[in-house]
Amino acid sequence: MLLRRGRLALAGFLTLLLLATGAMLLVRRALDGGSLRSAAEVRLSAMLGEPVRIGGMTIGVFPRSSVVGHRITVAGGTAAAPSVQIERITLLPKMRSIFRPPIVIDDVRVEGLVVSVLRDRTGHWHVPTAVPAPTGGGGGGPVVREVHVAGAQIRVIDDIAPGERRQASSIEALDAGVVSTDTGLVLSPVTARIGSAAIRGTARTDAAAAHLEFAADAVTDADLPAFLGIIGVTRPDFLRLRAPAAAAVMLTIDRRTSRLSARGTLRAPDLGVEPLRLQEVETPFRLDASQLAFDPLVFRLHGGTHRGRVTVDLSTTPARWGLDSRLTAIDLGGFLKTLSGADARIDGTAGVSAVLHGRVNEALADTVAGRARVTITDGVVRQFPLLATINRAVRITEGDSRDTRFERLTATLALGSGRATTDDLVLEAGQVRVEAAGSIGFDRVLALRGKAILSPERTASAIQRVRELSGLRNSRGELEIPLTISGTLDAPSFRLDLKAAIGRGLRNELRRRLDDFIRR
Repeated sequence: MLLRRGRLALAGFLTLLLLATGAMLLVRRALDGGSLRSAAEVRLSAMLGEPVRIGGMTIGVFPRSSVVGHRITVAGGTAAAPSVQIERITLLPKMRSIFRPPIVIDDVRVEGLVVSVLRDRTGHWHVPTAVPAPTGGGGGGPVVREVHVAGAQIRVIDDIAPGERRQASSIEALDAGVVSTDTGLVLSPVTARIGSAAIRGTARTDAAAAHLEFAADAVTDADLPAFLGIIGVTRPDFLRLRAPAAAAVMLTIDRRTSRLSARGTLRAPDLGVEPLRLQEVETPFRLDASQLAFDPLVFRLHGGTHRGRVTVDLSTTPARWGLDSRLTAIDLGGFLKTLSGADARIDGTAGVSAVLHGRVNEALADTVAGRARVTITDGVVRQFPLLATINRAVRITEGDSRDTRFERLTATLALGSGRATTDDLVLEAGQVRVEAAGSIGFDRVLALRGKAILSPERTASAIQRVRELSGLRNSRGELEIPLTISGTLDAPSFRLDLKAAIGRGLRNELRRRLDDFIRR
């Protein structure tokens, strides 16, 4: 009995083996014609807009029927950008249709697709054709239901010198469904990564332009060079993402002009623009040819807020930046200390309106130029005994602190050549007002000239102690004393020229008396 059962099992196994072998031979025979190769070539040619040839086909049966094309060539294609290369193509036919034509191909998978985009030394962008061409009609050939690309790569190649090119960035592991239309090629949905950051979006290409739209929820600092490289921008040395940022980007390369344009938004909870740290950054941005603009750029900084416009001109080397900004309610002491790396010895709440420009990756003190309007309230200049010096000059003993506290300080500053110059600095401190003009160097050197003006009440008190000051009063009853501030912020020097003031006062008094005599 056992022997009989064994013989039956063996016979069944041999029968199944013969059937499987026969099925395999039938499948191979059905798939071994030229129709599948032709269908795949037509489909790829339609996708890429260039004739495609498949050098060899491999037939597979398990775990499901498949045809793999390899040694694929794209007419006119080379490894040099702009170019398209394909490693292999896999066709997955519907099993039932193999024996009842037309053959239905459930999926055509294009694998190892590499699209190389070239940016030349003039800033022009060149992309492969990738415009669908006519398929030549159905002709009763295989039916293709879906086309996908898997593991594709888009490379951005910079032409940096004659005979020298380098890869600036790339989009990796790109998967997408592909649809060829009468006017172009559509990839949707697209999933991929730039650096380690996952992106999702859509892409399309037609005779006029190539377009890519994507969003990324978590871009890290390590991903930043790759993201900027996609739009042909080199990461500035001072730029850091201290926390993951989110971005949405729309890229277009115009085939007629070979120019790249970009639109998008950026949200960064903690952005380093060394040495500053910008919090809660939100901004739309756009890139047209070589002009990159962030407008409006909103963020928080040292307790205050910023709103303004920042531009970067990428057509020059090094690139040039410009800003038109408004800072409100910032902690000035903390801001200046962070910016300069040293205690500026001034505190207060500041508002700044500035129109400035400079060069990227160069020291701020060496390159910044422009104008700024500064208003500081409830402030103090530490170890800067200006008020005490004024009080001693008019023999008033109160307020002998080495710090100068003030209610308000305003100035319009012209920045350039390593210093800030002004002709309208005004400091208001109780019953004293200082008006000055001159410069404050980025090296902390002071060169200011002006006058100290005492209120009528403080003037009356000073005249009681120094009678010669009585002739110095102006029409408002204020005392004006010439003032020079020199030295440095760390070791300031003050000079009040009472002698000149008294001499001027005597001349003014003599002039008044002569006028009165002439009128009589």
